Amino acid sequence: MIVKPVSADSPHITFPDLQALTNIVPVMLACYDVATGRCIYANAPYAALGGMTCVEVLGKTIEHIIGTDAAERVKPHFERSIALQAPISYTRPTNLPGDDPNWIEVQLVPCGKPIADRVLVMVFDITPHRLAELKSLEVATRLGKFMQASTEGMAFHVKGTITDVNPPLLNMLGYTMDEMVGHQTLEFVPESRHSQAKQAMASGAETTYESFAVHKSGRLLPVEYSVRDFQSDDRPQRLIIVRDLTERRAAEERIRFLALHDVLTGLPNRVQLDDHLNELVAEAHWRRDQFSVFFIDLDQLKRVNDSLGHSSGDVLLASVAERLLDFCEKNSLDGHAPWLARLGGDEFVVTLPHTSAARCYQFSLQLQATLQRPIDVHGRNILITASVGVASYPDDGDTPSQLLKNADMAMYAAKGSGRDTTRFFDQSLARAADYALVIEEELGQALRSTAFVLHYQPEVSADGKRVLSAEALIRWQHPTRGLLSPDEFIPVAEGLHLIVPIGQWVIDEALAQIPRWRQLGWHQAKVAVNLSSNQLRAPGFADTVLKSLQRLDLNGECLELELTERMLMSDDASVMATLMRLKQAGVSLAIDDFGTGLSSLSRLRNLPIEKLKIDKSFVLELPDSASSVAIVNSILELARGLSLAAIAEGVESKEQRQCLVSLGCQAMQGFLFTEPLAANEFETWLTALFVHNAATTRA
Repeated sequence: MIVKPVSADSPHITFPDLQALTNIVPVMLACYDVATGRCIYANAPYAALGGMTCVEVLGKTIEHIIGTDAAERVKPHFERSIALQAPISYTRPTNLPGDDPNWIEVQLVPCGKPIADRVLVMVFDITPHRLAELKSLEVATRLGKFMQASTEGMAFHVKGTITDVNPPLLNMLGYTMDEMVGHQTLEFVPESRHSQAKQAMASGAETTYESFAVHKSGRLLPVEYSVRDFQSDDRPQRLIIVRDLTERRAAEERIRFLALHDVLTGLPNRVQLDDHLNELVAEAHWRRDQFSVFFIDLDQLKRVNDSLGHSSGDVLLASVAERLLDFCEKNSLDGHAPWLARLGGDEFVVTLPHTSAARCYQFSLQLQATLQRPIDVHGRNILITASVGVASYPDDGDTPSQLLKNADMAMYAAKGSGRDTTRFFDQSLARAADYALVIEEELGQALRSTAFVLHYQPEVSADGKRVLSAEALIRWQHPTRGLLSPDEFIPVAEGLHLIVPIGQWVIDEALAQIPRWRQLGWHQAKVAVNLSSNQLRAPGFADTVLKSLQRLDLNGECLELELTERMLMSDDASVMATLMRLKQAGVSLAIDDFGTGLSSLSRLRNLPIEKLKIDKSFVLELPDSASSVAIVNSILELARGLSLAAIAEGVESKEQRQCLVSLGCQAMQGFLFTEPLAANEFETWLTALFVHNAATTRA
């Protein structure tokens, strides 16, 4: 386009058709005279910059059209273009009429030969493009900051070629930026996982999967890849987020370990034991082989916990576990070592594979010997023993649960045999357990229906003429099994915590006989009742005894309570307080089966005890056993020294009575005088004794 220069006074030359065309193009056009610096042509969009029409803008300087400040920024570009006699372009922000701040691109083209006398101005609104650039820059900036701040590794790739990575990924894998950018993603994935990675890339879908990454050192890192499409730099890329799973895998492994191992000892626990036994059963069944299960229960842990504290008990358990583990490792056979687990508390289980009866027996002896060596606990040597029960596949059970149950049953039999021993399972134990289970089911009903009865056995003077007291002995009148002795159900009642209500029923029933016996002429009637440890330790026990006496209007002298030596050797202050309260109320206290327990003489002298009952096991061998004679004599001397009464239990013959009398024993109890009798039978016996004594006196 050629426009002739004009002066301000000369008539304007216009081209209507061309003007109309330039007014509608999306470019702001103008032409300035170099000499005067005035506008000699402008289309409508350019004139609008100054708020004028195409005619109004003619002859105006650039300052009049776009303002002084803008003109000052533009003039250097004009001058540069004229000086160079070459087109130049630049961009700058501006305020277009009616709009928010925008961006324009200005192109300046000098015109005229040989020296330019005009400058053609073309102004393009590049706001949309600029906003897109800014947005892209903003996104890129945010992404860069995110990649820098992220704790997870991040990488971009285009068709498998890495275009960018963040520092966390470099730190994770040990590479530099140059060692990763431009390389193939598969270079950092182990070959065994290439097909998995290729499938994720080929799918083009967002996906997350676990795999491995190759560290620069060559080791494999467990990682999680999250892959998705991402638009960056106007081209589609794949974003890979890489999470290091090392700590999570370690935590999961720790959780798995804790789920299968005991926390204190690190040994396999019950869950792993069940799996192990299932494997042993399956293998033994297939090989037609056998194996044994040793159920180990420590005998002294409660004593250590009570005296030294549970922390010492934990040290003891950990030491036992270490010793057992060492023992198992040293007793392998044909490469098959015994396997050790801890069930909890003081219980351990050892499985012995490919065992014979002879090897099983020999192993049990070695196991007991291993446990009997002292263990150092915080500077103190603790002697430890264990009760061990053994069950073997397939003779004693063909399932894990059955083998464990029978080994456990044998262990309890070992405890009942005096502890520090091994007991092998046999069917008699199973029958006893089945019987105990039946008894357990029926005991509660028996208590509710008062199916219990009391028999009474008198304690008499040596000549049998004077009744000192009557011991109440419980029996269970079972509807199908007949009259059951206490040995057949009291241990079960102890386990079910029914012994306290049963014991209270015995006291109430026995005291109810006192008024009847007085009516028969026994004016100093007294009944003796055996106590259990749980009864004595039950809250409010002394109160219940005293209330029972009060209900029948009886004083404490009517009642004697028999306790075992073990019950009295406790340091429990509440037990001593209970005994003292009963003693103050006039209730007599006696030690039953004396000589078979663990009495401390220094402690015995401080107990509120009035009587020692010499155990029948010593009386049984009188007068033939010199040792029994010596023991009975020592007990009688001890009683006299402590000002205690003494009575011999289990007297069955005249020879035994004569020997006891010669040793100074003046009170006895046993079949020589009478067996335990039902209440009505005891009344008959008592009446007959009084009649006989009266007749003898008259004679």
